[in-house]
Amino acid sequence: MDFISEYHEMAWNSALKVLSPTQAQLEHGLELHRDLFCMDHFGFLPTSCWNHNIVTKWDEFKARNIGQRALSKRIEYMMYDECCQDPEHADQFRKAMRASGLKCMVQTVAEGKSRAEDFRRMSCNIEVLRTFSDVIAQAGSPDEIARVNAEGKIAVVWSVNGPPLAGELQDPEQELETVLDWYRVGVRLMHLSYNRRNHIADGCTEEADGGISALGIELIKRMNKLGIIVDVPHTGRQSSLDAARYSEKPMMASHTAARSLFDFARCKDDETLRAIADTDGMVGVYAYSSMLGGSGDLAMLLNHIDHIVKTVGVDHVGIGTDLQYQRKWADEVYQMKTYDTPEYSSRWWGNWQQAPHTAPKKGEDIYGSLAWINWPLYTVGLVTRGYTDDQIARIQGKNFLRVLAANQPER
Repeated sequence: MDFISEYHEMAWNSALKVLSPTQAQLEHGLELHRDLFCMDHFGFLPTSCWNHNIVTKWDEFKARNIGQRALSKRIEYMMYDECCQDPEHADQFRKAMRASGLKCMVQTVAEGKSRAEDFRRMSCNIEVLRTFSDVIAQAGSPDEIARVNAEGKIAVVWSVNGPPLAGELQDPEQELETVLDWYRVGVRLMHLSYNRRNHIADGCTEEADGGISALGIELIKRMNKLGIIVDVPHTGRQSSLDAARYSEKPMMASHTAARSLFDFARCKDDETLRAIADTDGMVGVYAYSSMLGGSGDLAMLLNHIDHIVKTVGVDHVGIGTDLQYQRKWADEVYQMKTYDTPEYSSRWWGNWQQAPHTAPKKGEDIYGSLAWINWPLYTVGLVTRGYTDDQIARIQGKNFLRVLAANQPER
């Protein structure tokens, strides 16, 4: 095995310790991963880790008192730029993508907070696509994915974390007209809400559990017609059930887990899992240690897959890590501080202050068994659980291709 960093080797060995595969299982799983269409149903392309240039800019921005929100956003966008411009980080990008063995991944490119922010995030992702055109290419249909793979590249399917609404609530056409623009630029999955309530649906972290709004029903119809998959990983329970009722196309919860195994806001209960499956849709299991419960490692991720398979069948399951390849930051980064009393924080909209019931295992989803770079061992894990080659092929990508094909635009 050629490791691209010491953290890659650390993660690989951690996963092998968790899985304890036989030599035959290991070899067969790795061979399967090379040969099958394997994809991340929701993840993030690598960006630059903190280098000296970013640290310097952080200090400069703080000295100018530009504000916490602006500081956070400028550094976020700068990390995309550094990944494209720093030769070392660009080399790590290419190596990590190749080492994953993936043929496709869903990449979130906007958060649905404002059109200005969405545009900036999309522009950063376009820069990444252009810079690494020898490794990745955008795709929006099964045929396009196949063409990208035939060129020896990894297909990237765009997703957004919320609808691009005007928010005036005067004219439904004004609210929904931008959805077509999102399709035109390549968006193929769209969240209805992200943790918090919006004009469409309740988020999964709201205390209320309201359903889909009248505008939300119209949005789902528009998405079905245009060819954008209805995605509810951060959406509340009743809104998710309503979405399944109103969507005439297969839908997804691209990165979630089973609430029967871990009672956490981001997880879906069995009724919701069945409702999604009844649309002929699918559910992706994420690889966040703190949101899996139990052992919080690769074995626990497989436990969630097992439960969902038993509940709704193997045709409705995948893996959406919600992670990206990361390297450990330089020590100086851990010593850096933000403003003493910043007003802005992502904790509210992300609801990160709601502590999971079990503490995450340190580094488990960065350089432990769940690390994104361990994708080939995810397949090995499925082998160790007794899934057949055909079942693994469906979990690892065929189910998504079916859902994507069923959501092609209506002409």
